[in-house]
Amino acid sequence: MLKKCYDITCNLDEMGNENLTDGQLAINLLIILIVFFFAAFFVAAEFALVQTRKSALESVLEAGKGNRRKLLRALKMVQNLNEYLSTTQVGVTLSGIILGWIGEETIELLIVNLLKVTPIERSGLSIIGAILGVLLLTYLEVVLTEIVPKNLSIDMPMRMMMRVVNPLHYFHIIFYPFVRLLNASAGVIIHLMGLKPADESDDVLSQAEILRLSRNAVSGGQLDKNDLLYMQRAFDFNDKVAKDIMVDRTSLEVVDITDTVKTVINYYLRKGFSRFPVVANNDKDRILGYVYIYDLIRQAQVDANVRVSKLLRTIITVPEVTPIQKLLQQMISKKTPIVVVLDEYGGTSGIVTDKDIYEELFGVVKDEIDDVSSEYIIKNKSGSYKVSGKTTLYDFERFFRAKNRNFDESDSVTIAGYLLENYQIKQDMVITLGQFDLKITDFNRNYIDWLEVRRHVEENKDTPQNNEQISKESN
Repeated sequence: MLKKCYDITCNLDEMGNENLTDGQLAINLLIILIVFFFAAFFVAAEFALVQTRKSALESVLEAGKGNRRKLLRALKMVQNLNEYLSTTQVGVTLSGIILGWIGEETIELLIVNLLKVTPIERSGLSIIGAILGVLLLTYLEVVLTEIVPKNLSIDMPMRMMMRVVNPLHYFHIIFYPFVRLLNASAGVIIHLMGLKPADESDDVLSQAEILRLSRNAVSGGQLDKNDLLYMQRAFDFNDKVAKDIMVDRTSLEVVDITDTVKTVINYYLRKGFSRFPVVANNDKDRILGYVYIYDLIRQAQVDANVRVSKLLRTIITVPEVTPIQKLLQQMISKKTPIVVVLDEYGGTSGIVTDKDIYEELFGVVKDEIDDVSSEYIIKNKSGSYKVSGKTTLYDFERFFRAKNRNFDESDSVTIAGYLLENYQIKQDMVITLGQFDLKITDFNRNYIDWLEVRRHVEENKDTPQNNEQISKESN
């Protein structure tokens, strides 16, 4: 092909004439361009194979989108990743060999011909041309056949996979015998090293890896933050046992088997729990069952002096180490919302309710006996409270544990409605209701969105509870 000029002082004109004619130079340049294209193709195919997820292809197939034949081929390639990556590596290697064989000397000759117009001596032109030829060819090869196709495949792996799948399929058929030989040879060497060859079926993600990928999906806007939160809770759910979520026996409210319905109802009104474990001789280690407030109220309409033993419901027991997933299954099968957790000695360690289990997955679930939702009443660092105008008068009294008689006489339901009914509201005005100062902080379109509520440090006992006055905040 090319006749080397080993004498650095030879005539460069003669060397150029002997080596390549204009036609041969044009053919070589055309070959270089074609090889560049194929090298870029194999690199793009390699990264598309690695970046395209099996689950993404299966989702598109299930949705019935795209070219089904291409998708099935792509899925097969991803499932046999090692084999098809070998095909791309063979293609990249062959392209590099051809570029090194033809490209280096062709680019060198072009540079030497361009430098003839310079006053550089002939002895230095060959050296300069060789150095610049290698640098230029390396630059073009790295940029055009490595970085550009790699970035395209990483940025849009599915689209690139659909573009390369058919050509790669036919290249794989052509290179298959060679690829099989290479994979077999590599497998023998790996076995001699005492290692196990890579297997696509071993590519299983751990919980930590799944959560890390999910966090990246949240950062990229592909996954909702709440979905990640529920995923984390679901993983934690499987790792916890009954002891981790139970109400400890020291916090357990129980009633005695000898108590009457009337006594337990009064106890319910004080404590607010809808179910009470029933014990013998006030001993928490001797839980006999539980009573439900609905049964008690229904019985009270007939005879409130009946003992709760007549309304006793069965309660089941579980060890402290029972996984809460298994515990939930038992509660569902036994149709009981409450279980007793026993310690290693058979004594009562605590109880678990269905609500305790739900909160492990969904967070705090407030019911009627809990405080008002934190969405409506928010405590500030200064000690004041940010209160929504949508807060009902009853919830306002219940949260602050204060009664206002004027609320009972009002037809309004919410705190905003009550203030608008009784006062000429302005932005930043302060209204005093009993022991509370209510500052209007957000007043839009004749509606109070938010208030700032501050309790008086020292309540004036001479002032009636329902005494109300309006004061403007001093500047």
